[in-house]
Amino acid sequence: MLTFKQFKSTKSDAMIPLINEFVDYCADYLELDSLPKITIVKDGSIGTAFGCYCEGEIKLNILNRHPMDVLRTTAHEMVHYEQDMDGELHETSGETGSYHENEANSLAGILMRNFGRANPEYFNHGAILEGYIEELNTGDGIVTGK
Repeated sequence: MLTFKQFKSTKSDAMIPLINEFVDYCADYLELDSLPKITIVKDGSIGTAFGCYCEGEIKLNILNRHPMDVLRTTAHEMVHYEQDMDGELHETSGETGSYHENEANSLAGILMRNFGRANPEYFNHGAILEGYIEELNTGDGIVTGK
């Protein structure tokens, strides 16, 4: 039986062009006029969450995850960014089953399905098992590692 570390892996810096491409894809689909700041974390500073959105910033945990799962989280949080830019979010928006959470889950699924069909080769990547992204410019937003 293979252990988790014996599976094919993806270096975190290989995610830079993929995240850039996907953020642009989401921004076009969601018709965003600006991009959020995106921070990549590897130290558990956002707890057990895969990602979170707060006050114009998206934080993403990337380690020990498949790159396409990281992109799904990115899509979900970018929908929350769009909701915030439209003035829709309130203190209970993040609750499980809320309209805003369900919309973010639904649109993230649509974004991933369409992006995955157009880019099936990205499913061939392995899990991100090491390192982290130091800095990534995504237009108006910037990704920095912690």
